[in-house]
Amino acid sequence: MDVCLNLWERRRPSRRGVVVIGNFDGVHRGHQSLFTFARELGDRDDVQTVALTFEPHPLKLLFPDRRLFLITPLEKKIRLIEACGVEALVCAPFTRGFADLSPEDFASRVLAEHLGARTVIVGDNYRFGRDRRGDVALLHRLGSRFGFEAMVAPPFLLDNRVVSSTRVRQEIMAGNVRAAARLLGRGYTVEGRVVPGRQRGRGLGFPTANLRSESELYPREGVYVVWVSAGGARHEGLVSIGYNPTFGDTGLTFEVHILDFAGELYGKTVAVTFIERLRDPQAFADPAALAVGIAADVERARAVFALAKNQCLW
Repeated sequence: MDVCLNLWERRRPSRRGVVVIGNFDGVHRGHQSLFTFARELGDRDDVQTVALTFEPHPLKLLFPDRRLFLITPLEKKIRLIEACGVEALVCAPFTRGFADLSPEDFASRVLAEHLGARTVIVGDNYRFGRDRRGDVALLHRLGSRFGFEAMVAPPFLLDNRVVSSTRVRQEIMAGNVRAAARLLGRGYTVEGRVVPGRQRGRGLGFPTANLRSESELYPREGVYVVWVSAGGARHEGLVSIGYNPTFGDTGLTFEVHILDFAGELYGKTVAVTFIERLRDPQAFADPAALAVGIAADVERARAVFALAKNQCLW
């Protein structure tokens, strides 16, 4: 996939294309359906499929006081969009100047001049231009004026509800990782680097890897069954997200225990994919009681993996 991280540095391509516009946070099943729709149009007309996205997310600039936690950072979003078969991705730096573009300037300068759009695909509630003055009807009129066709993609529904980034985010923050996986089309994954911790898990007989991540979005506190990908291998595991109530810690920790693993992970990057939530955080009477609790969590995790293997889920 051809990637351009600055729209204004991109010259009008010689080959016109189908342009899909969106923030694409999470690259969930709704986005995947949108890209499939665009690719089918591109194949029909023998033109490339181009995704136009924005960095930072417009809401972070326009409403900085809102606590918007992104599902996918830009680098991961690019990888996921490429996996959807999109031929080119263009990122528009979302600045105050960009936000102040009139709908007419956005259509002429961005869509027609820099992207060479032949067809522009948006959602049915799409708004654009200064103060969100542009809507789908105006995009149709501007398309006729500047030489592209505007199309509205059909919504993607699951359980009779539109799949959206907001809906995915809500499920993750609530700890409903199975529901989030259905919306994403894959398990929610947090990537990070393993850093030294307090070594308590090792002393309890359950060594943990402490993860430091740049991810903005975590499932709510608790213990989860997870896949842990490290060094090209995938392992069964558990993760505890919380404040270690047994020890009275105040900092949020992300501690990963890999089942039947004896390797060294310090300094390495790992990916943790959430499968199922086991329980809320719990304050145990003492470290010995905590060890018993962790052992019970491990057995429950083994049961989850065994059931999934028997049912050929993974």
